[in-house]
Amino acid sequence: MKKFLLILFLLVGTVLIFKNIFEAPRNTGPKIFYSVPQNATQSAITSDLKYYDFIKDETAFKFALWIEGGIQGKDIQTGMVYEISQTMSAWQIANVLLNKDNKGEPYDCDHGCPEDNFDPDLLPGGDLAPTITQKYEWVKTYDDCVKSIGRDGGQLSSEQYAQRTGIRKCVSPDGREFTQGKEGWTPAVGG
Repeated sequence: MKKFLLILFLLVGTVLIFKNIFEAPRNTGPKIFYSVPQNATQSAITSDLKYYDFIKDETAFKFALWIEGGIQGKDIQTGMVYEISQTMSAWQIANVLLNKDNKGEPYDCDHGCPEDNFDPDLLPGGDLAPTITQKYEWVKTYDDCVKSIGRDGGQLSSEQYAQRTGIRKCVSPDGREFTQGKEGWTPAVGG
């Protein structure tokens, strides 16, 4: 009887662990567009998915790919954009990336390849990256605007403009225009 209970306990534990590694990493989350580069390897794709919290376990995901498509000789379709979510199981993501339902959209890089594979952008660990507006919501004055200019953009009016008009302007990276000495902002021209 003890052997039976031990075997039953080990069997149930193995099933629960096995089931858990294929489950979705999150209960809630937005749909994300995932661009799979033309030259991406299965290992690189699997690592990306794990790094950004789309799958719980790389080996389990590779197993799901092998069962879902590899047996039939089907691989992840590269050069495509797929809609995935962190609420999908490893099995569901494998089906999407194998393009079983032909829902992937091809993309080309004639006008430049996407900088990131995920749209909207994700932070490591899978949380949504802040939008440019969220990132610069702290900018409230002309002086804040000057401090915000950097990698994301932004611009000061030229010295010649300031000498000619007596007005100094600053455009924040999120497209708001501030005037020195005035409160508030206006949308930048063209922004």
